[in-house]
Amino acid sequence: MESIDEKYVQLTRAGLPDDLCLTWCHEDNMEEVARKFGADMETGIWASVDEIEELEEEDDLGVLIELDSLGEWVVAFEPNGNEGARETVMESISTDGRAFSIFWNVELDSSILYAVGGRIITSFTLLDIEQRSGSDPTALNDMLAELGLHNGLSTPARKARLLALGEMISGQPITPEWLRSPKLTFQINDPIQDPLVPREYLNPRASFLDDPEFTRILAGPSADMAPAVTKMIASIVVSATIPENLLAKNALRVLNLGERLQGERERLQEQLFEQASNESRKANSLHSETTPHAEEEEEAKKARRSAHVLSILARALNPHPVNAAYGAAVEAASLPLPSKADAMRLKVLWNVARHIEGSIYRSEP
Repeated sequence: MESIDEKYVQLTRAGLPDDLCLTWCHEDNMEEVARKFGADMETGIWASVDEIEELEEEDDLGVLIELDSLGEWVVAFEPNGNEGARETVMESISTDGRAFSIFWNVELDSSILYAVGGRIITSFTLLDIEQRSGSDPTALNDMLAELGLHNGLSTPARKARLLALGEMISGQPITPEWLRSPKLTFQINDPIQDPLVPREYLNPRASFLDDPEFTRILAGPSADMAPAVTKMIASIVVSATIPENLLAKNALRVLNLGERLQGERERLQEQLFEQASNESRKANSLHSETTPHAEEEEEAKKARRSAHVLSILARALNPHPVNAAYGAAVEAASLPLPSKADAMRLKVLWNVARHIEGSIYRSEP
């Protein structure tokens, strides 16, 4: 029998891209799934692989979504999109059933979401399988254990098992033949907008929403507000996790006061990425012990958290303000925090960063 890793190699050879969003929807109506993704229903056509490639080369098209039925499920394939990685979309397509999505790109931005009955049950990232959030973060534990999916694996091995997880949840395999088969293809020209503040934060109203800086950000979520979003994200994650870390303190100083010397931002960003990589290797080394002690497990957890935060700060130092806000927000969205209020703050800031990034994309000619 073909192993999970061998199958993943076969799928990549058959055209599975490095930038990928794949969503399984427990729904037997492809048009209904397309509508809930926000597709322009008048653009739907059955297209072959070659025809889809021609469509992708047309600059004036929106995001393409390719749909096909597999048993009682519809699978949505986005080679260069990430609509299925958005909670708003996942809540919509899972209203009457279940949905599971995987997303990653070449920079290893990623999101894995499992939704049931219109609610996000479990979410995590490719880089940190073991830190999960949602209404029931443990919901997929048995499946993850059966697949051997954990942080000690290489990135390709994690990707292979996440694909296998989608197959296990749906009972429907993804094959090279399926990848190359014609798909019902739609354009998403006007993506569904996320509410900046989740409904559950309004009743009762979260007190932080009335903080002056939050009020200012929410009143004008434009590109001009991107630096304020970035600074707030960085401040929250550092104060909640590694407040005494010297690199983290320097990152906050540069974000708030600017560079003291030319090139300081770039050098600090490189140091943050390097230290994040070191912390990640340390965590994997500790976790790979055959019979790790409780102290080693705790040390591995701290190292993973430090790696996560340092990566957030490195992205926050991107010289392009909108990219900095978006990059920091997407990394921070999956960071587990002891304070529920801080986690809620990051959720709102993530929504604001996506709104800003999306408005820039939509305004481009």
